[in-house]
Amino acid sequence: RSRARSRAPPARSGPPPASARTSGGPGGLRRAMGIAGSIAESPLRSYLQNEFDRVVKSRARLLYLHQIQQLQPPQDVHLDLRHLATLWKLDRDHDGSVTFEELLEFAEFCNERRRFLGSLDFERKLRAQCVVDLWEVIRDEKGEEAFADWVVLLIAQGERHQTFAASPHVPFMSGDAVMTLYELLKPCQIVSQIDQQGFLDLLQQIGETMNLMSLQSEELDDWVPVMVVHRWSRRLVSCYAV
Repeated sequence: RSRARSRAPPARSGPPPASARTSGGPGGLRRAMGIAGSIAESPLRSYLQNEFDRVVKSRARLLYLHQIQQLQPPQDVHLDLRHLATLWKLDRDHDGSVTFEELLEFAEFCNERRRFLGSLDFERKLRAQCVVDLWEVIRDEKGEEAFADWVVLLIAQGERHQTFAASPHVPFMSGDAVMTLYELLKPCQIVSQIDQQGFLDLLQQIGETMNLMSLQSEELDDWVPVMVVHRWSRRLVSCYAV
């Protein structure tokens, strides 16, 4: 069954202008990373708290992926919050969301690494460190499974899995979650291989091949079995562990 719909990633609110990320407070934030003391005892803590409060939407005070990607680091810090290994490091307990405590701990990690590695080309060095840390986890099957579990939680962004009468024992993820996975796959050059709708159709076809769903069921048009997404997520290991 052909579906001609096109999809776009969920809209995100724009970041504050650079002038809003100035170095206020005692001592300023211009040299926020690489300071000798603790981030928790510096002006950066208040900055991080304000950023967290600006983007948080959950009553549980959790940041999900699209809120995480709205965070704006201080002016002297450049982070890629679409890089899976960096996100893995940020989400300490790997539950698919980030608390303020996890954000603060990640800032302490970045501060320590910047003191050790220096400011020159720090973003690339930090990414490499995060990849090394992730590789230590995913180099065996147990780690691959934990990584795939986390990716499913990350792209769901707090959304509950659904079941349907057509496949009552199969949990499904929404098409929006699948599009979030597609966005995370862009560094793997997925755009040059398949478009968004084609990616959704492909995962649904895999689901039908696995006898998890029927493509003839209208109620499943925008849904994909969680098991299929989990299996696909394990393929990210070979993409990001390099």
